[in-house]
Amino acid sequence: MSVRPSYWPQMQTMEIRRRNNVRVVGHGSQPLLLAHGFGCDQVMWRRIVPAFQDDYKVVLFDHIGAGKSDLSAYSTDRHGSLDGYASDVLDVCAALDLQDVIFVGHSVSATVGMLPSFVSRPGFPVWCSSAPLPAI
Repeated sequence: MSVRPSYWPQMQTMEIRRRNNVRVVGHGSQPLLLAHGFGCDQVMWRRIVPAFQDDYKVVLFDHIGAGKSDLSAYSTDRHGSLDGYASDVLDVCAALDLQDVIFVGHSVSATVGMLPSFVSRPGFPVWCSSAPLPAI
């Protein structure tokens, strides 16, 4: 069953992918969504991704305001709370039509992954958090 609403326009999918600088790598069918913390971007996962790309569909993205995301997409109304960031992650999942997602959240993204607006959605059976990484 698709997580994307039936009315979801193709243009919205492309816009979300651009807005959050979404990259998908890997050869598996199981989605592994890696969410970085504040103050960094998806590049922080560069040494971890190779260990998973043979077995998983690894999804990387930048939160609005980080990395190569669309900075003009920042909204104080939406991004003034972590719920807005959770909504962005759910948008990414809908744009890619991801199901049965393994979500790995680093730092504040671990908190995003625990928000009721996020965990009450179907399609997130596995959640884990990561502590701040040592200097890379």
